[in-house]
Amino acid sequence: MIKYQYQMIRYIHDRITGEFVNVGLVMFEPTSRFLECKVITKYSRISQFFGEINGSFLLTTLKQFQNQVSEISKTIDEFLSKNKDFKDISSIANYLLPKDDSALIVTDIKYGIDVKVEAAFDDLYHRLVEKYSHENDEEQHTDHYAWQKIYKTYFDKVGVTQKLKKHSVKTKKDSIDFDKAWKNGVWNCYQTLSFDLKKADSIKGKVYKWSGILKELETSQEKMSLYFLTTTPKVNYPELNDFIKSTLTDHGTNKIKISIVTESEAENFAAKVRKDMEVSKVI
Repeated sequence: MIKYQYQMIRYIHDRITGEFVNVGLVMFEPTSRFLECKVITKYSRISQFFGEINGSFLLTTLKQFQNQVSEISKTIDEFLSKNKDFKDISSIANYLLPKDDSALIVTDIKYGIDVKVEAAFDDLYHRLVEKYSHENDEEQHTDHYAWQKIYKTYFDKVGVTQKLKKHSVKTKKDSIDFDKAWKNGVWNCYQTLSFDLKKADSIKGKVYKWSGILKELETSQEKMSLYFLTTTPKVNYPELNDFIKSTLTDHGTNKIKISIVTESEAENFAAKVRKDMEVSKVI
């Protein structure tokens, strides 16, 4: 059996929510010096559930990464001789794609074994890149989709979308950014959360992630009202709605008021926001 190393290349659309999609795979097998990389060649699926992205730039960057890996592969022995501190595949990936605040990252190293490394590469790419993108495209909607197709429609209708501003809440260890907010004594922040996901575990994972963010928000000295604009889970687990509500609202404090808005309440909620803005003379 042959032991190989691999890393996924991911496009991170929003670092707060952690929404991502796998866009490539790079694999290395030390004994045979097998080094291969493959990336997506179309971005239509990504834009369908993340909205507007600079797709051409993304594909160009990915193609360049793939070409650079290919060039290293052709002279792998020379590359290894020049890089004496080479330990694993991350030395290549991090060399070509340094860790920064960009939307593209490589994951931690993962390992596998197979009788034929080329077959393993093809199988992993299909399961982790092609299949993953297909599921996201047809079977789930993102936070961006929920805002664009549901809530923004009603906010636009009552004329409040243009009054929303970006706001950053400083916490003890970090700062949490919201791109839809307005102030009437305290900041009213709106965060869209789509729970229209295929798997119950994915929904729970998203809730737990935001539970962690809320815990960090509790360290802020700032008072705020946070409204989660949600879409309803489509999977047949009725208890998920109670889980979402109880887990997220459990973080409400004297400083942070947390409310959950469902898609069936979207129109009435937008009208209420309009009235509140009128009372506060924002409109």
